[in-house]
Amino acid sequence: MSLPPLSSTDTKPARNIHLWEIVAVRELCILALGIFFLWLCFHLQAILVPVFIGLGLAYLTDPALDYVEQTWKLPRWLAVTFMVIIICTLVSGFFLWVGPNLVEQLRLFIEQVPTYLSLLADRHGIDVNEVSRNFKEVSTNIQDKPLSTLKTFLTGTGQVFYFTNLIIGTLGSFLFSFSLIIIYFFFFAWSFPSIQHTVWSVVESQADDRWPKLLSKMDRAIGDFFRGRLLIAFMMSGMFAIGWFWVGMPYWILLGLGAGLLSLVPYAATLIWPVAILLKYLDMSMGSGSPDNYWMQLLVWPSAVYLGVQFLEGWVLTPWIQSQSTDLSAATILLVVLIGGALGGVLGLILAIPFAACLKILSKELIIPLIKRGNITEVHHEIHTP
Repeated sequence: MSLPPLSSTDTKPARNIHLWEIVAVRELCILALGIFFLWLCFHLQAILVPVFIGLGLAYLTDPALDYVEQTWKLPRWLAVTFMVIIICTLVSGFFLWVGPNLVEQLRLFIEQVPTYLSLLADRHGIDVNEVSRNFKEVSTNIQDKPLSTLKTFLTGTGQVFYFTNLIIGTLGSFLFSFSLIIIYFFFFAWSFPSIQHTVWSVVESQADDRWPKLLSKMDRAIGDFFRGRLLIAFMMSGMFAIGWFWVGMPYWILLGLGAGLLSLVPYAATLIWPVAILLKYLDMSMGSGSPDNYWMQLLVWPSAVYLGVQFLEGWVLTPWIQSQSTDLSAATILLVVLIGGALGGVLGLILAIPFAACLKILSKELIIPLIKRGNITEVHHEIHTP
């Protein structure tokens, strides 16, 4: 295959070539800058978390804001203001209505864990003395000093706001962090069209016209996945909680929220099924519930709720809301989820699927065509020495 014509920069003597004109050096510098940026973000994560959450919310809500702006002919700032009001209303409603019941169920669960462990030890001969002592200590701390116990989970944005935490306390710190997220979200969402225009103008200015198409596909895969999974997780959480409340399950709010969070990762909500049955078994072993229809209460009704919600998720919610946004098979999703969880924990579980979808798009559009043409190693530019 013939080489393309050489430009004037390609025919420079080697001694006159600057480092930034060598493609390999330039790409290594970009890679090094990317790694340094990730390292910096990791070490400043406590401060950057509200910024990233605000930017993520702006990215996820951008289609809805565009729709409101175009359909209702509202200015961008007013559409963003309405979205802020909706988010604040939902968060406030959650904490005012669900919050007290959630805290009470969490307190009761931690209080009952030593009893549950003793029951399992007596019936099945399991040594749980050390675990029981730890849970008793946690239970005592939560009952005596609930805010101090939860301070670790509800602190603000790191050591920078340490004195703020001391002054206004845990609840105030949480409100402060939430306010930061809302402020960042407002400004990011307001200026998101200009940010998007700037990014796309840079991408479209590149000589290779394949990148706009590739980035558009990756943007669609990532956006559809996160928007779809968040909406599906929210709906599944409500359905699980209502269904298990209806059949008399203990800790139905905790189980519903746990199932909703696990639903962010496809197929992970399956883990909540045996947990729900185990909690029902322990609850009934302590005398709760009617002795009649023991197996119906223990297995049939909890399983019916779980299978019913999973049926709706698989056959209604996912095809309707998310469809085939990632274009990955079930086996591939399970594999990348396991790898992501092993490498990055909870964050790896959530990011593994969109990352794999982007890799598939890159390989499908760039690498595989080169392999088929047999020129994946072909060099198009040379440096000529005199």
